[in-house]
Amino acid sequence: MEHILNHEKAHQKYFEEMTAIPHGSYHEQAYSAYLVAFAKEHGLKWIQDVLYNVIIYKDASAGYEDHAPVLLQAHTDMVCEKNKDTDFDFEKDALKLYIEDGFLKARGTTLGADDGVGVAYMLALLSDPDAKHPPLECVFTVQEEVGLFGAMALKKEYFQAKRMINLDDGGENATCTTSAGGVNVIMQKERILVPHDGNGYQIDVFGLHGGHSGGEIDKEHGNANKLLARVLFTLNRRYGVQLSWIQGGIKDNAIPREASAAFVCQADLETVAACVQEMKTIFAKELEFSDAGVDVAVKEVACDGVLCIEDSEEVITLLMTLPNGLRHHSMSIEGLSTASSNIGVVTTQEEAIIINASLRGAMESYVDTLAMEMDALAEVFGFHSEHEARYPAWSYRADSPMRECLKAVCQKVLGKELQLVAVHGGLECGVFKAMDEDMDIVTMGPKMQDIHTPQEALDLASFDATFTLLKAYLEEL
Repeated sequence: MEHILNHEKAHQKYFEEMTAIPHGSYHEQAYSAYLVAFAKEHGLKWIQDVLYNVIIYKDASAGYEDHAPVLLQAHTDMVCEKNKDTDFDFEKDALKLYIEDGFLKARGTTLGADDGVGVAYMLALLSDPDAKHPPLECVFTVQEEVGLFGAMALKKEYFQAKRMINLDDGGENATCTTSAGGVNVIMQKERILVPHDGNGYQIDVFGLHGGHSGGEIDKEHGNANKLLARVLFTLNRRYGVQLSWIQGGIKDNAIPREASAAFVCQADLETVAACVQEMKTIFAKELEFSDAGVDVAVKEVACDGVLCIEDSEEVITLLMTLPNGLRHHSMSIEGLSTASSNIGVVTTQEEAIIINASLRGAMESYVDTLAMEMDALAEVFGFHSEHEARYPAWSYRADSPMRECLKAVCQKVLGKELQLVAVHGGLECGVFKAMDEDMDIVTMGPKMQDIHTPQEALDLASFDATFTLLKAYLEEL
């Protein structure tokens, strides 16, 4: 079998092996079994829980027996996004890797470097008989991308360590010091179809950049669900619209790149197309620098049934009015988002229309307020709302021996000053900190681009350099 990566480097070898095993959120069983087999092969103690989290333990290397243990952690699930024209089944197919200009990518799909790199680092350490380190507790969590469910299911008694390295954030010479908490608000409305005598149309919004709904929410990327709502709202005001179905986005934590809806109205195709072209021109101007490829198309379709006028208007108006994007930014840390909402997924099922909004906040009060806004709007427009996947924020710790040690090692190994960053994304660090208030946590990771999109790219030189840094860091702990 031809390898894309250099299998003489253990972390590259294990990363490529991971990409051959489907491991999207909720589908981590096969990779969990791979981890258990790995632990057995290397004679290591392991635990696998009912969610398919795996913890693998490795004794201290010679001379480190009296050092305090270290917990290393990464998540095994990946965000499964693909281009519309890409034929790929995330539950069956291996990712199609290629290297371009020093970056590792996957053809037409997400790469899963978030957080396959962290998984690969831990496997490389666990399999290396010459690595120098304290006792290691390597935690491979599941379902991180859909709500940190794996981490929240872990039991405190699995761990002795009070020092933690999270391998899900970094930038090579950067470490995170705080992350957001959040919750998903699920809004649902009964779908009752009625006959119609109008003309049927389908509108598609596509060509958007997308991105991580936490880390890139401040980039002003277009949200396909919100753009589609604007088109439908405009059409409804002018000509009257009755929805048949609406669909947009794949993951709540990814800014939706595509959205579609089918509807009927009395206007002819030429009239509808003129309105669509008008909105397309507006979007192109608004998103000139963030989403230059934005496009809107309309075509005639058959609609077997539609919502009544009142229900249709309520769905469209709710989507139009739901708050989306950056809500607050830090007044003390330049460039840090502190509250946001992402109207991530809209789905039509046989009996219901469902809207999934991902809310993030640096403070619990931010999350609570955003959720109350969503609940209030949902109630006004006849939707039932409920909250799922709440996860805690990770607050800044001023006195961190782990961080001070990493500063020194980073300067020594990379010749670079360690950059302290705060992120708007949710990290499992908050869950571990809630589990044990005494946990001292740092994060590490290589340089990556465009995560949660099919343009995701891993800087291979940084992948190697960060592993060198990690090994040197463990030697100092």
